[in-house]
Amino acid sequence: MEVERNDLIRFDSLKVHKEWLIDEEQENLEPQPECCIYRVPKALRKANEEAYTPQVISIGPLHYGKKELAYMEKQKIRFRREFSKRITPEIWQEMVGFLQHHEQHIRHCYEETSNLKKLEFITMILYDAVFIIELFLRSFEWRIRIRSLPPYKPLLRTTIRYDLLLLENQLPYFVLEELYEIAFPNNTNNPSLLILSCQYFRDSLFNEDNILNLSNFEAEVKHFTDLKRHLLTYTYLRPQSRGVTPDLPCAIKLQESGVKFKQRVQGKCLIDINFDKKKTLGIPFSWLKLKVHELQIPPINIYDQTESVFRKLMALEQCHYPHETLVCNYINLVDALINNEEDVNLLVEAGIISIHGGNNAKVANLFNKLGDYILLDRSCYCDIFRDLKAHYDNPWNHAMATLKRVYFNNLWRSTGTVAAILLLVLTLVQAICSILQVV
Repeated sequence: MEVERNDLIRFDSLKVHKEWLIDEEQENLEPQPECCIYRVPKALRKANEEAYTPQVISIGPLHYGKKELAYMEKQKIRFRREFSKRITPEIWQEMVGFLQHHEQHIRHCYEETSNLKKLEFITMILYDAVFIIELFLRSFEWRIRIRSLPPYKPLLRTTIRYDLLLLENQLPYFVLEELYEIAFPNNTNNPSLLILSCQYFRDSLFNEDNILNLSNFEAEVKHFTDLKRHLLTYTYLRPQSRGVTPDLPCAIKLQESGVKFKQRVQGKCLIDINFDKKKTLGIPFSWLKLKVHELQIPPINIYDQTESVFRKLMALEQCHYPHETLVCNYINLVDALINNEEDVNLLVEAGIISIHGGNNAKVANLFNKLGDYILLDRSCYCDIFRDLKAHYDNPWNHAMATLKRVYFNNLWRSTGTVAAILLLVLTLVQAICSILQVV
């Protein structure tokens, strides 16, 4: 640093001293408009390191070159050679030309600047993309019985699938889409890349039986983590009102105040939760009707991988959708309903939660910890929170809930209760009449 004779420090010298490393690496301090692939924030990563870290395969530059992932680099070469049987040398060159032309656009999709040189960067993107496309095609061909064996054995196959959903382990979707179109122009033998992607990532965690009905799917997919989020939310009708949510009693307490929990069979997606306050309890006398307040929640299956998938989607929202945290808001609502295993058991009995690994206590712990270090935007469930809180704070609802639970919990008891009331009324009328006759 240059210092004047009178010990005056020049600003230009100070700036060079501090910023020379950034200038030398030519790093962009401001994220580019295309940016959509991020490092997971440290606070989230500390909660569950494994949920954000690739176990067997690296995709893209953020985990490129790690020794523990070297085995799958050989598999990428094998898949590239097998993919050559599907296309011509001219198409290979066209694919390389596309990547070379869009290199800067691809680099800008990553929050973190890659130090890889041009040749190594394009090579990495090409081999990663071809591996994914070949993997999707083989999985599809196995499903329709063209291939007798799946690409890998079950454990490795599952690990690869969840690695490909990691936020830090992504390729821009437009790259995969364009390379697929170059490889198979005007192709009618294979489905679109979108269909292949949905089929590959389809699982039983969120009852995604209808995800292939993509006629209304118009979302601009950034990458596979983004695709998974869209598949869970794109049919959800966003409410007009959004806001801060009050503290909410747990599921057991809400049930004691008269709230009934019900599986939302007609829900359009996982987060399509509804609080219905219009139904009535069927009593065999039309003049005696008791309102039923139902919290309707779509079913969810809990597996060992459920936490990992949720964490991936929530990390994406924290980084890319901070003002539309739909999955985070869903977790916040479920977390509010679940304090302990008793609340989980209530939701299990209602058909809302199905546990395929662990127990009620483990599921309660899962949802209680998922929201740690998560920043929430104004919730799309603010009306549901407020309505549930208002319902719980009304003493009349607690009294009516006790009445239903004790005297109207089934048809026979309801009939007996009403008959007893009628008998009491008739006895009272008869007594009054007798008194009047004496008088």
